[in-house]
Amino acid sequence: MTGGNRPVPAMARTGTPSRDCLGAPSRDCLGAPSRDCLGAPSRDGARTTSRDGIGEAAPAGLWQAPRRAVLLLPLAAQAADPLAAVMAAFRAVPSSNASFVEEKEVPELDRPIVSRGTLAWRAPDRLEKRTTDPAPELFLVEGNRLTIERPQRGLRETLALDTAPEIRPLVEALRATLAGDIATLRRHHEVTFSGEPARWRIVLVPRSLRLRGAVQRITLEGIGGFLAVVETQGNEGRTRLMASPAP
Repeated sequence: MTGGNRPVPAMARTGTPSRDCLGAPSRDCLGAPSRDCLGAPSRDGARTTSRDGIGEAAPAGLWQAPRRAVLLLPLAAQAADPLAAVMAAFRAVPSSNASFVEEKEVPELDRPIVSRGTLAWRAPDRLEKRTTDPAPELFLVEGNRLTIERPQRGLRETLALDTAPEIRPLVEALRATLAGDIATLRRHHEVTFSGEPARWRIVLVPRSLRLRGAVQRITLEGIGGFLAVVETQGNEGRTRLMASPAP
């Protein structure tokens, strides 16, 4: 992890986090396009990189493991319900690790803000996003608990997802997809599938009108049981995460 500031003693809170962290989904939570959230680096030490540079330095890779997970499904099943085939392919992968590059477009800036880090998934419900550059951050969700850490600010916050109905749909957009849990996806989002198991796109529109006021849609793209791209479109801009298999 990087950071030039002098370490600040960490402080822990349990319950509802402060407003500048998770209080308002339109500003501060889970991939919603914002200046100060785990979906994109905060202003602390943020740097920008041209889009062309990112395109070459971080080719859109694939997040998940065996490609054969899709091939094992009967071809008839894949043709009859390709979304079900993709969800089955994800369920066949109990754990995975990836590196990511994330670009966050902010209207006031000419170039996107860029962050890098790692992603880790372990069934049935543990998802970790760890940003290493430009400033260390941790987003960890396990079961009903969400933990956020920003060491440079001495911040550690924990809350129960059941107490944050505006946040849970953003969590489940990723977690339920990786778990192959279409029922949970549909509980929180309107789901539109296009493509086929070999190459697909899922567009999620939050059912919560309050959340939809901040995040209009989340687009997922992948190949079989591999999640390659997560794009969030919101009031404050667009965030695009591209994942590649961890070395």
